[in-house]
Amino acid sequence: MAVADPPSSESERGNSNALVGHLNGSGNITSNGSSSLVFETQENPLSPVARTKQLDVDMQKLFGESRAGKIWRTAAHLSPAGGFPEHVLPSGETAGKYISREATFWTCGFFPGSVYTLLERSVRFPQNFPISDPEIDRTNLHEQLLDLCQIWSEPLHSMALRRNTHDIGFIIMPALRLDWELTGNARSFKSILTAAESLASRYDERVGAIRSWDKQFSNRYSITDKEENFLVIIDSMCNLDLLYYAGHHTGNQRYINIATAHAHAVARAIIRPDGSSFHVCNFHPQTGAIQRQFTHQGYKDKSTWSRGQAWGILGFAQTYAWTKDPAILQAATALSDHFLKQLASATHHHPYVPLWDFDDNEPSLLRDTSAGMIAANGLLILHQQLATERSPYLDAVRHIVKDTVDLSLATDLAPLKVNAASGKIEVAEPDWASILKNATANNNEFAIFRYSDHGLVYADYYFLELGNKLLRMGLV
Repeated sequence: MAVADPPSSESERGNSNALVGHLNGSGNITSNGSSSLVFETQENPLSPVARTKQLDVDMQKLFGESRAGKIWRTAAHLSPAGGFPEHVLPSGETAGKYISREATFWTCGFFPGSVYTLLERSVRFPQNFPISDPEIDRTNLHEQLLDLCQIWSEPLHSMALRRNTHDIGFIIMPALRLDWELTGNARSFKSILTAAESLASRYDERVGAIRSWDKQFSNRYSITDKEENFLVIIDSMCNLDLLYYAGHHTGNQRYINIATAHAHAVARAIIRPDGSSFHVCNFHPQTGAIQRQFTHQGYKDKSTWSRGQAWGILGFAQTYAWTKDPAILQAATALSDHFLKQLASATHHHPYVPLWDFDDNEPSLLRDTSAGMIAANGLLILHQQLATERSPYLDAVRHIVKDTVDLSLATDLAPLKVNAASGKIEVAEPDWASILKNATANNNEFAIFRYSDHGLVYADYYFLELGNKLLRMGLV
């Protein structure tokens, strides 16, 4: 299959990449276009030692025992046969308990991924896997945790064959990548490669992009005709990591080219000149022309849905880490700078826990902790790629974590205890099953299923993964 080359000039890429930020000599963000300053840290510079100590202080609550305990409890007491944990409602008959979704739902990979983040932490960073019960043996803990990982990852292998979804990266990578890297399980690596081929099959060279949705519905529209519609969403950027991973491990340049072409298409069609973003772009499948830009889960078509913006930050940061493409870096910094500008300029309490949509001015101040955690992961990658000791992106990660912990961390305890008779590690049922509160999956007024201000499986996954990223980078 021929793959369209990435655009080679600024004019081909469109104006969305012209107004983007870069680091100046002082470590602040400036613009190389006509837009105004979008983010500038207000803190005084600290020595590397002082900054590391401050990070340690602010980040310690990423690693508390109850974080692991809640995941352990859910993994041990639920079963993939009953579906995969998805959200926790604050009221009603199921208040405080996980509600599961079918195995084919796009979020099914995040809970297994959370279990694997604990496995990685127990193996590579045991000092950041605190245990209060002195009777728990670390070797026994590892064996039981590995069993839970395998139980929850087993159903994912069959998902790798699916060609009816672009979310295969979300489904496969959180758990199976770590399974391959931590245990050497060749089956998981094979499933990653199978999934990459499944995702690549959705690429159309006429559009220069991977089709996100085959069809979509809400209470205001119904899009079903694939001959007239080619839907691409900003979330799709986070699935490209699958293609780059498989491409570089096997030398398959086709996967790499497809991923890079798609990233350029998203940058051109979804990022606005001010660094904000649309959620959805509907291309014409025959010509690649943009037919409509709108939202499916955000406040309004022209608003900035914060989680969509966060998906863009993470996806473009990951893509830049693979490609070192300057245009991709420009897209990543544009999205990041706009996101941080919204947080820094907010006048409400805990401003670094993002509003669910930056343009929703309702007095409820509805938040989305998943947007904050996803963005923080992308900002941390961006900080690492800039290879500077100090960047506003690392400062922003600290602010996001601090405000999220202060406002939205569930305070009930879930310590691990060993059952003396069986040797099994057990966790008493907590009042609130997820680690975080205040997530918003979909609050669009036309949504068929509208739910907000709840626990959410991928808010927890990115909370845990952020902790592991900081550990891998040696920042805590």
